Amino acid sequence: MSRFNQRLFSRLDAAADRTGIPALARTEVRRRHLRWIPILALALALGGWAWGLARPDGTYPGYALISAGFVLGTLLPIFGPIKPWGGPRLVDEFDRQLRQRAFLAGFATVSFTTFIGIWLMLGLTLLDHWSREALIAQLANFTYMLFVLYLTVPTLHASWATRPVEED
Repeated sequence: MSRFNQRLFSRLDAAADRTGIPALARTEVRRRHLRWIPILALALALGGWAWGLARPDGTYPGYALISAGFVLGTLLPIFGPIKPWGGPRLVDEFDRQLRQRAFLAGFATVSFTTFIGIWLMLGLTLLDHWSREALIAQLANFTYMLFVLYLTVPTLHASWATRPVEED
């Protein structure tokens, strides 16, 4: 192989390593404390749900905001501070305890929000005389918002419960 090809391939390898995708494939992801991205995802999802509740005839913009929060929420478990379940990764007792507390906080938040949200939608349905289609759309938005809560709250709890490790 010529020197030009060797230099080209080494530069291409270096560019690929800078993207982080090869480290993700080797499961060497650096865990980060994501504190503001989950708050943004929650704000988008809750804002979209509130928009749908305020204007039951126009639920699609609310659905779009919830979808934006969902997209952010799906990236959080990949790069967040909680290490994934199973596998040969180094997970010590601290990581297990952190994961347990974070998911318990997430489940409690989803349960509490479900209880309050169902009663809120029942009351608004009776007060505003929503149609069946509007109620079904609101229930779909609410369920989608609960998925965003399930994805973001554990990462948010784990990020705020621990301090980031300083880089050397």
